[in-house]
Amino acid sequence: MLTRVALRAAAGRGAGVELVSLRDLRLTFCEGCLSCVYRGGGCKKEDDVFWLYETVSRYDGLILASPTYLLGAPAQVKALIDRGVAALAVLPGRPEIPTGTITVAGLPGWDYFAPPVVNQLGLLLGGRLVGSLTAYAPGPGEVLLDDDLIRRTEELARAVLEDRPVPTPEGVCPVCRLPRGESARQGPCPFCRHDPARPDALHRFSRESLTEFVTDWMLPSRERFLANREEIKRLRVPVLETELPVLRPERLGDPE
Repeated sequence: MLTRVALRAAAGRGAGVELVSLRDLRLTFCEGCLSCVYRGGGCKKEDDVFWLYETVSRYDGLILASPTYLLGAPAQVKALIDRGVAALAVLPGRPEIPTGTITVAGLPGWDYFAPPVVNQLGLLLGGRLVGSLTAYAPGPGEVLLDDDLIRRTEELARAVLEDRPVPTPEGVCPVCRLPRGESARQGPCPFCRHDPARPDALHRFSRESLTEFVTDWMLPSRERFLANREEIKRLRVPVLETELPVLRPERLGDPE
């Protein structure tokens, strides 16, 4: 509902808007094989993840919204982050996109992991976070009863459309839009590593930092792995040959 409120507000200012729901996409989980990094050419899985990444790159602004399930965002959101490793190689040519994020939880205090996950997805999609808000309403559509929340949602949409940051309260990081915590207020943000004492320094999710992460750490790890591959194979044999009972659910139609 809040996504629709935001897009309606943007459309009212003359923007062309489109809605993508993760429930309509085929999303599979990352297997951690790193072949997308070591061999290049993207991910070997054939689903809709890269369609989404490529589609997002064509937009001038982005609104991301997610419910909260047991303190965190749903698995589909985290799956997009995990699969984003394969997109890191194309970061240098990717434009930054003004982005706003919305999370909805039923109860304050039960949304602890949702905003960080959704904001991280926004940053990995090439977003420059201009604002982030969290709403609380347990029942479907109850957010629409909160006039102030509707106003803030519409303001977030206008901020994305106009590419201007929504002011952050004291103690909130202006880059990742997350609370910095008492111990980090005098140093870099523990999540995105933005340092208020060094405003020109690169944060963790900047294109330059992510590219450096790939070239200076991920790619060199391939050589280390290849140098130890035979020893790893030797050590794997007794582990894989260990007889362990494997438990799987019985389903109708399974052979006996």
